[in-house]
Amino acid sequence: MREQISKPLKLAFLLHFFVAIIFGLIFLLFIEVYVNVTGWPYLDPIAGRTLGAAFIGFGMASLLCWRETEWLKVKITVQMEITWLIIGTVAQFWAAFTMFPSIIPPLIVWVNIAIMLVFCIAFSWFYYRQELGK
Repeated sequence: MREQISKPLKLAFLLHFFVAIIFGLIFLLFIEVYVNVTGWPYLDPIAGRTLGAAFIGFGMASLLCWRETEWLKVKITVQMEITWLIIGTVAQFWAAFTMFPSIIPPLIVWVNIAIMLVFCIAFSWFYYRQELGK
């Protein structure tokens, strides 16, 4: 019998799908509104929409993983998520402390960091548990 995916990991995939799709659609379709509402000081619609497309791609990968039952079929996606979330969190911290030297970073920066940290910790924990459970 192959190693099964834990129910909490499946839940993490499902939650990640919803969060990624919501942010992905906002960035893809409403990047100008997002920038205005959040107080983000820069607008690059092409980069914003590309990021939205990436979020949707990550979200769809999580949905596909949620539908799986075997750890080996989702392991590489979990590794990719951990890598992306570590780099993304570092990039957000970097932005918070370098892009806004004379002003307080917008609240959305801290919201993004919190979301990314929560998913990074969750996927790292599940990866650790799944790999040690062998």
